[in-house]
Amino acid sequence: MDQTVLVSQGQALTARLDETKIKPRAVMWVHQPDTDTWRLWICPNKEVDDKREFYRLVAETISKHSHELSGLDVGTTEYVAAGHPAMVGMGRFLKMPGIGSAHFSGNRFNNFYLPDGIVIRMDL
Repeated sequence: MDQTVLVSQGQALTARLDETKIKPRAVMWVHQPDTDTWRLWICPNKEVDDKREFYRLVAETISKHSHELSGLDVGTTEYVAAGHPAMVGMGRFLKMPGIGSAHFSGNRFNNFYLPDGIVIRMDL
């Protein structure tokens, strides 16, 4: 998928999730080379620790704003806890409390390899 589209869609979803209980602390696209797909990893606010609630809120947000989030569905997102090794490592390396875009390639964070990615927010 075109990375420009990934960035714009990820930024739009992050802005919309800021209006919900999720209020993401970290959002980043991660490329899965085995399947050649991109997954949007989202680390929600500390209030949201139930994965079912997380996915329900994401699905509702995407549905409610489908006109601007047309390329996304809940299946492209993934709940990732703040304690995930990649999130811990990335949180030490990069601070981006707002909505932005930072590309990375071929990095290892806390012994977890991330081949390619695009950080939309990192505020851990």
